[in-house]
Amino acid sequence: MSKWHKYYDLESIRRLKNEGRELLGKRIILTEKRDGENVSLWLDEEGNPQISSHNLEKPDPSVVSRFKETPEYSKAVELLKDELQYKNDYILYGELLKKVSPTRIEPKRKHAHWVLFDIWDVKENRYIGYSSLYQKAYGYKIPVVAAIDSIVCSTLEDLEENIKNAMSWCKRHRREGVVGKDYANQIFFKEKINLPELPKLKNLNGSQVQYPPMPEDRILRALQHAFDECGGLPNWMDKAKAMPLVAKHLANEGREHNFAVPRNMCDLYLNTHLELLKGKKIE
Repeated sequence: MSKWHKYYDLESIRRLKNEGRELLGKRIILTEKRDGENVSLWLDEEGNPQISSHNLEKPDPSVVSRFKETPEYSKAVELLKDELQYKNDYILYGELLKKVSPTRIEPKRKHAHWVLFDIWDVKENRYIGYSSLYQKAYGYKIPVVAAIDSIVCSTLEDLEENIKNAMSWCKRHRREGVVGKDYANQIFFKEKINLPELPKLKNLNGSQVQYPPMPEDRILRALQHAFDECGGLPNWMDKAKAMPLVAKHLANEGREHNFAVPRNMCDLYLNTHLELLKGKKIE
């Protein structure tokens, strides 16, 4: 059986089990969310390096080759092998940054890089804390996502204000958003800044890219984001207010994850159950 562990599917605070109340009184590290591909590195039972993506233990070969071309790959392998000598069995998670970021929020770069954002301890069955993560990467000169703030909030209003301040930092520094981490209780969340209106890129070879259909879980996530931005049920029932947001978030989801944007947006808006939009299961 493989030891690979899929990284969390991060959601916004309002979609946590207790809508953020579980974060009150807890120490939360707010880090930048980089705009790239979630790519993990680990060692198999024979000590051979293995590369996985966010959802696939065996990703597309292009992901593997892109990661191996970064200056961080060999350093990360060295870290894992050195830690194994001390009986520390880890999975490293990082954001693979392309020369042009998927949403084009971040500036263009000359070379691809991999930035570490979490380490999974296989034996302890949990993510190690940010300070330990930083210390382990420091000696190998592996970049780590920046910590924007460390907070303890007593009210939801205080939590919201701190997130707002962190998001302002992200806008100034051209980052996709914020990831909040309560390492003690292993509760993570993300908040994204509004994606910019992007100019069209020229198609250099004149061919049309044909992306696969967007899966139902991604469609639902886009609709949930639209529902949240709409402010809930009253505005959602107003088609003139809801449909532009539906189109926006479906387009964002397609652009970020390389799926074809559904053409039946209106049908999706009209026929998706409200309980699903609120994040509840339907029996």
